Amino acid sequence: MSPLLAPKQHQDSLSDDALLAAIAQGDQMAGSVLIKRHLPYVLHICRRKMQNDAEAEEAAQDVFASVWKNAGQWQPGGAKVTTWLYRIAHNRCIDLLRRRRPTSDIDAIAEPVDETANAEAAHMIADRHRLIRAALVALTDDQRRAIDLVYFGEMKQGEAAEMMGITLAALESILRRARARLHEELAGMREALHMV
Repeated sequence: MSPLLAPKQHQDSLSDDALLAAIAQGDQMAGSVLIKRHLPYVLHICRRKMQNDAEAEEAAQDVFASVWKNAGQWQPGGAKVTTWLYRIAHNRCIDLLRRRRPTSDIDAIAEPVDETANAEAAHMIADRHRLIRAALVALTDDQRRAIDLVYFGEMKQGEAAEMMGITLAALESILRRARARLHEELAGMREALHMV
């Protein structure tokens, strides 16, 4: 049965990839199932970033509008849908936070200072981030997802375990193995990773 024609009971059991394929064909019921499945996760991200419930809800609505608009571009077999949702939510919150900033009076802006030291520090931090991203490639999908949810998504371990559909003990085990693997990968790069 095509996901587009599937009854709601059947759609509830479809994978995220199948739901996105159905959404790309205009299936509103598939959109409802995807929202019901992932709204708590997206709201959690938006609330942490926005620190304001009303703005977080606005951001979450925008995230799912973007998913609806871009569902046809989703490529199954790549990143997890939750990783995609995290990126969309993070970017949307950044946009809203930028809009929230008040504009400054031109006369109140301080004179520029020598940024040479800051540029060097920023370059070292960028190198460190590049090396860490390269080390993350060595992790399994589950390890990367656990690290993404807990450390980058700032989600509590219990929430991350529930999001991944595993026990808290299993998540802790995955995180322990992921940290050990990252430690191995980064062991030879200690000098490059030295804190500024």
